[in-house]
Amino acid sequence: MSQVCPLCGKTKPEEVLFCDDCSRKIHSEYEVDIPKETGSTSKTTQPGRKKRIATPLLFVFMIGLLVGAFFVYNATIRKTNLDRSGWDAALKENTVKGYLAYMNAYPRGIHFDQAQEELRKLKSVEASMWEKMKETDNITELRDFLNQYPGSPYAPLVKTRLDSLTWIGTLRTNTGEAYSDYIMLSESGGIRGDYIAEAQKRYALLFGTQSMDPAILDSIRTTIDGFFISLTSLDHNGMIRYLAPMVQRFFDSGTASRERITGELLVTGARTEGATLKFIPDLQSIWYEMTNSNHYKVNVPLQKTYQKNGSIEQVYGYIVHMELDPLLQIVSIFETKPYPEAP
Repeated sequence: MSQVCPLCGKTKPEEVLFCDDCSRKIHSEYEVDIPKETGSTSKTTQPGRKKRIATPLLFVFMIGLLVGAFFVYNATIRKTNLDRSGWDAALKENTVKGYLAYMNAYPRGIHFDQAQEELRKLKSVEASMWEKMKETDNITELRDFLNQYPGSPYAPLVKTRLDSLTWIGTLRTNTGEAYSDYIMLSESGGIRGDYIAEAQKRYALLFGTQSMDPAILDSIRTTIDGFFISLTSLDHNGMIRYLAPMVQRFFDSGTASRERITGELLVTGARTEGATLKFIPDLQSIWYEMTNSNHYKVNVPLQKTYQKNGSIEQVYGYIVHMELDPLLQIVSIFETKPYPEAP
């Protein structure tokens, strides 16, 4: 049974929507396929089919919504939190390195301009602090500067001063343990170690491998203490008591009798009446070893104090080398100075 085509009024079969001409025109101009049977249309509009199609569409929509929300969070909230934590870390560290790390990590960060300003301030403070570092004798201040400004152009100068002050402190202590500490600090990179060779030499002088007899050590200490007390006061009889009849070496002098040595010391003391030299040996840090001729080679740390023109100066870091005969009389004495110009 035929019906009229609703578009053109021509006769069409009952089972189709449009006539053949109109169907071809719709398909060619609008690229829409027309169902061949009107029954197929009714099948697609069944309630059950609509429900089945709507469910997966809703699921896909929810997934898309969640993914979009994640990207919004990642782009805004998470980045903001990371930026804030990075800035807090830079503020806490408060160093050139810390602010540069923040600026590199967050080139468009909220606090980028503030980090740049803090960086400028630190550079200005760094220069003024170096002026202070040049004069300070405080090792802790020097270490703090290096920790805060590790990449500073002043860092090599600060390291040199730190090393020098550490060495001065080591000379002041002037014990085997102190020289050992300096060596270990140098080897660990804590200081430059410009004086490590001298520290190793002095450590060897004050740390012997030979065991020492306590009774002999006490007798040696008595001789050394008595001699330096006599030398300080220019006590002729005291020096005669502790010197051997013939002394092979007396500091920078060659072989001479004890009478000649003590006589020259008295004359020198009379000529330098305005200057008083005092010798202070560290009796607890004495080390000795026996020779094949039953002599005792002794190393003793020493401090000198001298008064000149009303001022008193102390010089640390001497090591006196002595050789005593079996009677514990001095047959040789000379010294290693802390620096060549030392008195």
